[in-house]
Amino acid sequence: MTMVLSRYLTAAMLVATAICAHAADDELGDMLGRMLARDVKAAPGFAVREIVPPGEMYDPLVMHVHGDEVWINDDGKEVGEKGSRMLAVNSEGAVRVLVDADKLAPISAGFDIAPADFGAYGGQIFALSQPKIGDSGGVENYILQRIDPNDDYAVSVFCTLPELDAKRTSGIGVDASFGPAGSPFAGKLYAVSTLNGTIYEATPDGRCVPFVTFDAEEHGGPLYLRFAPDGQSILLTVVRGGIFNARGTAILRVHPDGRIDEKALAEGETMFGGLDFAPAGFGKYAGQLFVVEVGFYEIPVPLGQALRPDGRVHRVTPEGKLELVVSGLINPWGLRFIGDKLWVADINGDFIYGKRELPDGFIIEITPE
Repeated sequence: MTMVLSRYLTAAMLVATAICAHAADDELGDMLGRMLARDVKAAPGFAVREIVPPGEMYDPLVMHVHGDEVWINDDGKEVGEKGSRMLAVNSEGAVRVLVDADKLAPISAGFDIAPADFGAYGGQIFALSQPKIGDSGGVENYILQRIDPNDDYAVSVFCTLPELDAKRTSGIGVDASFGPAGSPFAGKLYAVSTLNGTIYEATPDGRCVPFVTFDAEEHGGPLYLRFAPDGQSILLTVVRGGIFNARGTAILRVHPDGRIDEKALAEGETMFGGLDFAPAGFGKYAGQLFVVEVGFYEIPVPLGQALRPDGRVHRVTPEGKLELVVSGLINPWGLRFIGDKLWVADINGDFIYGKRELPDGFIIEITPE
């Protein structure tokens, strides 16, 4: 009788455990469902599809075409004192790792692939990165990492962006881009520090110096850059009030002599991210400027809490008005035309050490109808 009772109790405990596990799975599923819920909608004239769903990338940011793939930096994942990754994505959304988080300095903000006119470094990756992990590392002078695909993606430090003075370091780097061939910016890499509002200029000899500094009150803090189609100016997205307290945003033009136009090309309510010009194959929108609006940046958010889907993509009319392209994004930063399609990278909840470490980033693809 004792043995029978014991077997009965054991079976009952197993059933109870299974029920609890099932309930726990339901709770976890509900929580993940809230966190990963997406309802991205295209405005009339456009179609949208998700090309890389959550699960493979933490915080996808800047994208560049490389052969048949798109190279992208994933600002997330941590391995000891290292972090972030370089990834490759094909047209079907398959993701592969180029450089894992155990080789890079943490927080890879922006990057570009060196052109032939950048001395002996043509074809190599230059990544703007935080030098150390943690919040304190974010306010230190950022570095340019050099990654050589022909040497098993070996990583080295090309230079450290100098501070303007003791109180204005080159921290919170955002974007980096090489100047177009044949333009006044050719043969140089331009990198943006939002903390001190400066665009830095790097040359193949290792010289990294300030190019132009924005006035925080007059201009706002610079974020993402793109060269105009004629190569004669830089377009910058700026945020007023700071990333975490945005009270307006704009697109400004910077000339080769460092002069900043007073009149904005476009203005928005929250915060612009990446921007790019539509190619000839993008239907009736060819040649138009597209920009992503991040919305309000809710960082950090408690695990399990849904984020506001206030991220949008706009096209900028010749009159400087914003016309909606896509809505329902979470925290979109990266925007790049890939052939005749527009890709947008959304970091979703952001990778925050010890608070939110989920591969919840995703990429959508926009096409004209």
